[in-house]
Amino acid sequence: MEAKVVVLGPQHKASKKNFKCGNDILDKYLALFALQDQQKKLSVCFVLESLTGEIIGYYTLSASSIDAKNTNDQRFMPFKTNYRTLPIILIGRFAIEENYKKLGFGKKLLTDALKRCTLQATQIGACAVLVEPKDVNAREFYLKFGFKILPDQNKLFMTMQQLSQIFIGFH
Repeated sequence: MEAKVVVLGPQHKASKKNFKCGNDILDKYLALFALQDQQKKLSVCFVLESLTGEIIGYYTLSASSIDAKNTNDQRFMPFKTNYRTLPIILIGRFAIEENYKKLGFGKKLLTDALKRCTLQATQIGACAVLVEPKDVNAREFYLKFGFKILPDQNKLFMTMQQLSQIFIGFH
């Protein structure tokens, strides 16, 4: 099935209300708040849509920061810094419609998100991507992509250095 990733817009009014991923919070966010957050410049919502305009999945990106103490181990950050916080890109929400799960669309959508993060890091300061998995399945999904667990937190982390190696030649 052909699908493309686009920024959520008014044309998705009907399809975003029909979206069901199995998590009411993620469904409600897309239906009611994603466009509002976008208009307020709090995040940008990207949707994977079919040729008929149906939303297969979505994710949000926003600028954020993380306490540098959480990354002082060389396994997490390949450099030392005196900054208290480090700039990151947050994948805040990520969901696949129930009818499209286990068909490779999650991988396609996350790959798109990570490519965008890699490109953005060439334009703004961002040394990593952060995710906060909603459950064990989401956690395992991100770990398969190479995200690392931050100690004592429910957050996963991937450096831009790692991403640049994955997407070498992408720019």
